[in-house]
Amino acid sequence: MADSLTEEQVSEFKEAFSLFDKDGD
Repeated sequence: MADSLTEEQVSEFKEAFSLFDKDGD
């Protein structure tokens, strides 16, 4: 599933997820 993502999409996803991760964790 992750293989379908490009490196750019992955980096953007991680950056967006980190916003929730800092609050959730």
